[in-house]
Order: sequence, then structure tokens, then C-alpha cells
Amino acid sequence: MGQFLSILILGVSSGFVYFLLASGMTLTMGLLRVVNMSHGAIYMFSGYCGVWFYQLTGSWALAVLFGGVVGGLLGLILETGFLRRLYKTPANQVLLTIGIINILQNVTEWIWDGYGAGIPKPLFLQATVAIGSVTIPVYRFFIIGFGIVICAAIWLMQEKTKIGSMVRAGMDNGEIASTLGINNRMIFMFVFVLGSFVAGLSSMVGGMQDDIVTMTGWNILLDSIIVVVVGGTGSIPGALLGGLLIGLVQAFGNAYIPGLASYLKYIVLIVVLVIRPEGFMGRKLDVNKASDDYANMTAAKARSFSPLMLGKNPSAAVRAKLRVYNAVPYLFALVVMVVLGLAVNNSTTRILCQVLIYALFAMSLDVVMGYTGNRSFGHAAYFGMGAYTVGILYQHFGINNFWLVLVAVIVVCAVLSALIGYFTLRLSGTNFLLVTMAFGQLLSVIASNWKTVTKGADGLQVSNPNFGFEMKWNITGKYFLVLIIVGLCAFLLYKVMHSSFGHTLEGIRGNEGRMRALGYNTWQLKYTGIIIAGIFAGIAGLLYAYVYGIVNPELFNIESSALPMLMVILGGGATLWGPALGAAVIMLVKNYVPQIPHMQSRWPLVLGGLYVCCILFLKGGLAPVLTRFWDWVGTKFFAKELASAKSAETELVEEGR
Repeated sequence: MGQFLSILILGVSSGFVYFLLASGMTLTMGLLRVVNMSHGAIYMFSGYCGVWFYQLTGSWALAVLFGGVVGGLLGLILETGFLRRLYKTPANQVLLTIGIINILQNVTEWIWDGYGAGIPKPLFLQATVAIGSVTIPVYRFFIIGFGIVICAAIWLMQEKTKIGSMVRAGMDNGEIASTLGINNRMIFMFVFVLGSFVAGLSSMVGGMQDDIVTMTGWNILLDSIIVVVVGGTGSIPGALLGGLLIGLVQAFGNAYIPGLASYLKYIVLIVVLVIRPEGFMGRKLDVNKASDDYANMTAAKARSFSPLMLGKNPSAAVRAKLRVYNAVPYLFALVVMVVLGLAVNNSTTRILCQVLIYALFAMSLDVVMGYTGNRSFGHAAYFGMGAYTVGILYQHFGINNFWLVLVAVIVVCAVLSALIGYFTLRLSGTNFLLVTMAFGQLLSVIASNWKTVTKGADGLQVSNPNFGFEMKWNITGKYFLVLIIVGLCAFLLYKVMHSSFGHTLEGIRGNEGRMRALGYNTWQLKYTGIIIAGIFAGIAGLLYAYVYGIVNPELFNIESSALPMLMVILGGGATLWGPALGAAVIMLVKNYVPQIPHMQSRWPLVLGGLYVCCILFLKGGLAPVLTRFWDWVGTKFFAKELASAKSAETELVEEGR
């Protein structure tokens, strides 16, 4: 009985910590439709500031309040300076706030030299209480009491005050609330600042149970999102219920089924999202409001040159010239990659391998994100599974025949993407994004904990590929293997996405309801797109395993899924070549910026800035800019043909008159 009571109190206190983390986030997700990934980083930074203030003043109560003020100020800056212009684009919100995580984490390491915050406990919280045969720290009861007070205060504000009624009106229908004279902008700012204030206020309290370190922003991120989604966005009682449920599940899981405890919260999240997407006590989300602005994913709306301008039936010579014109950029890129592979040193060649691998990874995501408009935040699941398939076949079965491994990767990733797609396509918008992230994190936990198969954090070693004949492998040989395979995959993806299937996916992205009315099975088409994307991401993972010779759980994590999303947005979606270009830019920056003096430890800061700048200033990505340039080249290259076509069109018009 004593053990059960101890576990129960541990679970309840953990649940209230989760609630404190999630209470602010649930308001921002419910009202603003903002998935604030930086919520945990605000909690972390506020905790460090609170400890600094405690060391300065010696007052624990004032330090708690100071942490809340810091959190509120960070929320004010984030909402007014960045997120306000991104309310209709959840994928951009996610990437921008991931950038903020990197910035806050690196600034914290810079100021405090990477040491943990070491949350102090005042004397009255250092005592223990004996209950039966067990001794329980007093601070656990304080956490529970503090959580109850915060829950009651926010609930009373939301349900019993005028500003709370405005918040509820904005949650239910922001447009109607605006027509009734409610200043949505001020309400949004208030809610975001309130949520960040609660996160900062809670940091000194929650940190007593789990110490705050610079990685806390990442570590608690998914826990907060799980609590919000399980309880229901916009619902304070729901956040409390979700926090207590997850806290108790983890506490009793660790005590009675430790082998499965790490997976339970992800399983709970996936089950709730599939069965009841709005959570236990949440308002039903309007998925149209949660969907992204797909217009940003098109390369160029108005073209200054296109083949149609050459007439309906151009001559054979013009068609041949057009084929040359269309092929020139791809041939130029191929020649550059071949020459570089022969001319540069081994370390640069390894970086070029990374560029090609991530180019294929980003192109595969473009099938889902650019062409169909679904924001997948768990695409690393297929990339990591492809790499782990190579490692498991070699480590446990001694198989390194390239062709057998390739077939195995295609089959495994097709089955995995079919399974994930079956569940995730029941959702849309923000919920689709969250459940794909949950699947990716679940696989990361499996890779970390199933040590008999995956070797845990140590990872799996991979040998060189065997093609059935003797071959000496060096980095240059691997580079050209990667170049050939990525080139073939890019060609296949190009043919698929420029077929009627690809055009249909673009139609679904533009207006799925209209495509259904025209008789298309849109669910089946999107499902096929997810499977295709999963297969090519798996092949990218296979290449990664062979080039680097080791695979580890980091391949599945949130950052691994965020990078290809950034590449798609930077390069420009629904183009294939745009995400590949985005991959080249990001991988080159990632590898060369740390080589600048004094910048090695500042790479997360640079990466965070890159996220923020891409989201705020590169709407549509690089693709529209380069497309306009190439169209200008086309007007010069086909000047005579365009003049002839225009003259012929003028003659037809005059004849018609």
C-alpha cells in the first residue's frame, strides 16, 4: 500500500508539472491555432533567469515571480514581432518557433556556460512527510497545491470574467468575434503573453522535480504537446486531465511495466488523436483554419515565358530547342556535381554526400508537403527506418548485398508509410502535423530503448555495400554511388510528379472538395503520395547509413524532421528542385559556419536565425526568384520563335474579324 501511495503522489505531482507546462500552450493552440514549439524553451530560459535572480536577492518567492515576468516578456516579443503575421500558416509557425528554441538554447549556453540551473528549494520545502511506511518530500505536495491554484486562477479568468468571454468567443469563431467589436489582436497578444507568463512562473516550481538544463526546451516540448492534445486545446480542465493522465501513466508504467513505460505517452497521444482529435475536453477545431496557406508553396503564378507561348503546334526544331532549354539547368547541376566529386578533398566530398542525401530526403517530403499540402512533421520516421533497416540486416543477419538491402528498405518503408498514412490521413491541418510528429518520436524512443536490436544510443555499425563483385570503397566512390542513386530517384520523382497523378495531387492541394466532386478518390491519392514519399525518404536513409557507417536514434528526432521542412520552405515547394536547392544551402551553411573562428559553439544560434529569416522573408522560397530569372533567359533564347508565334496569333485574330 505504501508503494502504491508513493507512486500515486509521484504521478499526481508529475501530472501537475505537465499541467503547468501545458496550461499556457493550450490557450495559444485553442485560440490562436499556434503550435508554439518554443514554449519549453521559454520555460527553460525563465528558469535560468529565476535562479540568477534568487542568487542575486536571496528571495525565492521573488525569483518565481521574476521567472514569470521574463516568460511574459519573451512571449510578448515572440507574438508581436514574429508570430502575428503567421497565424494562418501552422507549418511556418512550427519552423519559426523551432528556430526560437535554437536561439534561446544557444543564448542560455552562452550566458551560463552550459551548466544546469540547479533550482533551489527554500527551507520549508526541504522537509519530508512520513505516510505509512514511505517518506514523501514536501515539495511534491507544494507542486500539487501550486498547480491547483494556477488551474483555478486561469479557469476563473477564462470562464467568469469579461476578458475570458472574449477569449472563448475568439476560440469559437474569431471572425464573428471581430465583427462584434472584439479586438482580436489584443486578445491574441494577451493570451500568448499569459501562456508564456505561466510557463515562466512555473519554471522555478516544476524545476524542483526535474532539474532545468539547456536541453530542457527540447526535452519537455513533446510532453507539453501531448498533454495539450490529449486534454483538448483551449481547455484548462482538459490540460489538467491530460497532465494527470500522462503523469500517472508514466509513474505506474515505470513501476510496473518498465519495459513499455517509455512508449506509453506516445501511444496515448496517437490513440486519442485518431479516436477523438479534439481531445477529451477540447473544442472541435476548424481544420480549415488550421490548414496552411498553400499559395506559398507554388513556384510562380505568372510566367514571363512558358512553352504555351510558342504556339499550340510548334515545329520539330522548336520542340528540340525547347527540350535543350529545359534540360540545361539539370545538366549544369550534374556537371558541377561530377566535377566537384573529382576535384575536391575527402572532407568536402563527405559534405557533398550529405547535400545529395538531404536533397533526396527533402524532395521526398515535397511530395507530401508541397504537392498535396499536408504538413508532415514526422518524415524522419522513414529516413531513420531506411537507415536502421540497413544496420539491422548487417548487424543481426550479416546481409550487406546492396540489391537485397535496397529491396528490403523499399518494402519496410512502404509498409511503415502505409501504416502511418492510414492513421494520419484521418486528420488534417495542425492535428496531422502533431500525430506525424508523435509517430516519429515513438520510433525514436523504440530505437533508444530496444537495445537488443538497435544497440540504443550507441547505434548500429554498417559495412560498405556489396554489389556482388570486389570493390575498394573510399569516400569518392561512395559519393558517385550516392550521385547516381539520387539522380535516378530524382528522375523517377520528376516523372511521377509531372504525370497526371502529380497534377491531381496539386489539384487536391488547391481545392480537395472540388476534386472529390469531380469523382477523384482524394484519400487514396494522398495515401499513395505518402507511400511514395516514405519509400524515397527510406532510400535517402539507406544512403546515409552507407556513407557514414553508423545509424543512431537521432535520425528519428524532431530536428531531423524539421530540417527537410525548412529545406522545402527555403527552396520552394511543389518543384522538387527547390527543396533540393534548399538542402544544398542548409547543409553547406551547417558544415562551413562552424569552421569560422568562434562560431563552432554558435551553430544553433545561426541555425535558429536561418529558420526565422527563411520564414519571415522568403515567402515561396528561392524557386520563384530562380523561375523568373530562367523565364527571362527563355524570352531571350526563344526571341524569334516568340515573335513568330505572336505574329501568327495576331493574324488569326484578324482573320476571325
